Amino acid sequence: MIFRCIDKSLISGIVNDPKVYDYLIDDNSVNHEPVIHPSIIYLVNDTKQGVIRIDPMNSISCYVHIATTPKMWGTGHAFVKEAIDWGFRNTKYLKVVALIPEYNDRTIKLVTDVGFKREGVCRKSFLKNWKLHDQIIFGLCKGEI
Repeated sequence: MIFRCIDKSLISGIVNDPKVYDYLIDDNSVNHEPVIHPSIIYLVNDTKQGVIRIDPMNSISCYVHIATTPKMWGTGHAFVKEAIDWGFRNTKYLKVVALIPEYNDRTIKLVTDVGFKREGVCRKSFLKNWKLHDQIIFGLCKGEI
């Protein structure tokens, strides 16, 4: 079960977990402070161990950012599917896009298992350990999940 969330402390608690944060944030970023805005949607699961942020890309497409605590690692498929399905049912979006650093094998496996397709590469666009990494672009269209 998922719910829409505007509780900044709950969202921050998931995203800023030290084990999670290291996967999400580049070298020049500081602790994530959630932005509560009508165009940004946060979805949290009932165990409060995962959050998905949906940001508008244009009128029919959005970016999705996935964060789960270590308790969900390896078992987040149902949560991601439920959140993506919620997004397609409750928004105008027809396309979801995720950019994932090339070294983040766990998240790459998660999104491909859920049905995202690799659509391209955003070269040298993520700074981690003071090295530039490519980000892989994944996409999922409504009706593909």
